[in-house]
Amino acid sequence: MTESEIANEKRSNDVLTTALRFAAAGICAVPVAGDGSKRPGLPAWTAYQKKRPTAEELMGWFGKKQDGVGIICGAISGNLEMLELEGRAVAKKLHIELREIFEQSQHGQLWTRLINGYMETTPSGGIHWLYRISDGKVPGNTKIAQAAGEDGGCLAETRGEGGFVITAPSGGRCHPSGNPWQISAGSIETIPTFTMEERAIIHQYFALYDEVPKPEWIGEETKPRKEGGVTSPGDDYEGSVTWEAILEPLGWTKVYSKGEATAWRRPGKNEGISATTNFNGNGKLFVFSTSTIFQAQSSYSKFAAYTQIEHRGDFKSAASHLRTQGFGATSDLKTDWDYIEAANKPSHVQLHDENEEITTSSWIPQDITDMQLEDEPGPSILKREDGNFILYANKINAIFGESESGKTWIALEAVRQELKAKHTVFYLDFEDSARGIKNRLKTMGVETGGLRHFRYANPDEGMTRGVMDVIQSEIAIHKPSLIVVDGVNAAMNLLGLDLEKNKDATTFSQLILRPMRMENACILTIDHVTKSKDTRGNYAIGAQAKRADIDGVAIAVEVAMPFGRGLDGCLNLKVTKDRPGFVRAICQDAKDLGIANLKSNKDGTIQVTISGGAIQVSTREQKMAEISQFFEASGDEMSQNELRKNLRASHIEIGNDELSATLESLIASGHIEYRKHGQKYLYKHKKQFVIGDVNAWESE
Repeated sequence: MTESEIANEKRSNDVLTTALRFAAAGICAVPVAGDGSKRPGLPAWTAYQKKRPTAEELMGWFGKKQDGVGIICGAISGNLEMLELEGRAVAKKLHIELREIFEQSQHGQLWTRLINGYMETTPSGGIHWLYRISDGKVPGNTKIAQAAGEDGGCLAETRGEGGFVITAPSGGRCHPSGNPWQISAGSIETIPTFTMEERAIIHQYFALYDEVPKPEWIGEETKPRKEGGVTSPGDDYEGSVTWEAILEPLGWTKVYSKGEATAWRRPGKNEGISATTNFNGNGKLFVFSTSTIFQAQSSYSKFAAYTQIEHRGDFKSAASHLRTQGFGATSDLKTDWDYIEAANKPSHVQLHDENEEITTSSWIPQDITDMQLEDEPGPSILKREDGNFILYANKINAIFGESESGKTWIALEAVRQELKAKHTVFYLDFEDSARGIKNRLKTMGVETGGLRHFRYANPDEGMTRGVMDVIQSEIAIHKPSLIVVDGVNAAMNLLGLDLEKNKDATTFSQLILRPMRMENACILTIDHVTKSKDTRGNYAIGAQAKRADIDGVAIAVEVAMPFGRGLDGCLNLKVTKDRPGFVRAICQDAKDLGIANLKSNKDGTIQVTISGGAIQVSTREQKMAEISQFFEASGDEMSQNELRKNLRASHIEIGNDELSATLESLIASGHIEYRKHGQKYLYKHKKQFVIGDVNAWESE
């Protein structure tokens, strides 16, 4: 045998031994694919997220030549989790810095237990640590730290519940490089166990190296500084005061420093890290602890920190007080004569914000020739069958109707079309559940792969500025083409806003809808109308301001033919507002947008199509009425073929498929009955069909 063959033979034996050792330790081991894809080498490996392989299965897999062994984390392996420091992080010597941070934070024993329990290196230069959790469930795979920039990459992450990890002594064909995974310290038998509290401490230290921007405590801190030659008190304070001068008088102590980056411990605490300053060179204070004057998991500039400490978050008061302390430019102080002269020169008057910086206002008229104005774009979301679109990108659109009027199906058809085009969709759901929306999309033909572009939220708490900052960051990253807000009334109730008050309706728009109108996303709200047609007006329940904030199109949905399980239905769509005007141009009488046809297929799927032009629901109902009247007039029992011939003889034109669908609808609604006779079905009149007289299916 050649040296290479001998090495491969030894690796196969070691892989078998390792798999058996993992099994003996209660850890689920599976083979690794030999194509360099770093995936499990089983076609249906996910079954082993819930069950461990038998001894016979292990011998069948690993008793023959295998280049690698992997494990499945989570409950199946005794609450096992893997923590990884990527090769790019190791190249930056972050593991050495981490050791120093653990030791100087009085948590050196945690670091020792982690690295001596089970530590291995990967072919790409990264490090794996394995450990178990004693008092809680292992979460799913989690990214703990990422490098900045679009291509920055991950620095630290976990493999949690159901996650797959390749382990030593895998090598050969398991990795594109052919290099092996190698044990550096510890063993399978010495994998350590941590409490959830200890795990949180470990992850907190790794998270220090996360370079992704954190939510700012105050929105003004993210705004670019205005130019104009005036130094504000806040800017002057930022450049003149150190973090030591701000934090140390409050009892904060330094734990670890490298360059200008510092880790801090809050007063009253003897171990651990409570905050950092200038990590990754951002100049900010980032707070971990929930037991300080600062808001946890938020970042602060020096001026923002001073404002919170000394003025309870009042920036205007903070700026004014700093000016009395000599911070900020004084050249803009004016004499009485200056003000008298300025009165005759209005252009000299300047607007200052709470930080004493020169700013402007949307109230101030400007020369329209200086504005960057573009032509109003037409709608580009939710296509009708004739190719025309209905909803506007970068605007707030609305669909409204009675409860169970089918308006959500219209919104989901827009979602389906965008997912089919591989566009990302955000869905803020205040009325249903993730399971309900997912099942509806599946019945509409959206495959599991398509759901990768679907991001769902089911809010059950109030909105904060920090949460909206994160949402805007997610929008900037994923660039959704469509954002659905399902249930405006429920959302307003959640936020404690009064549906009937115009001020609260405007607040909802400014707090939720307008901030999300970015990256050219189409905002689509779903709203309710009152049951009474006499009092509902031309928009949804509540204040008139709800309608006023719609700057796209508002569409009213009315049931023309009820829809249910096994029963086709149709919805009338009418435009009640169209500020840009493009949608009214494709409507009959500038308001009848068309018909949404909901087809309930025999295989359980649902097809939603939107027709323009002539109202097609009347066509279906008209056919149902014609056939019902034909049966009633003839009084005969007849097969479908006999019925087709008799209809043609009576000059009633209807296609084969349409006839079958019409008979099914009449049977489902109880207007025709049938029986089997030999190899065919015979149909006859039961009761007269009246247009609109179709009973919808109701859930049990």
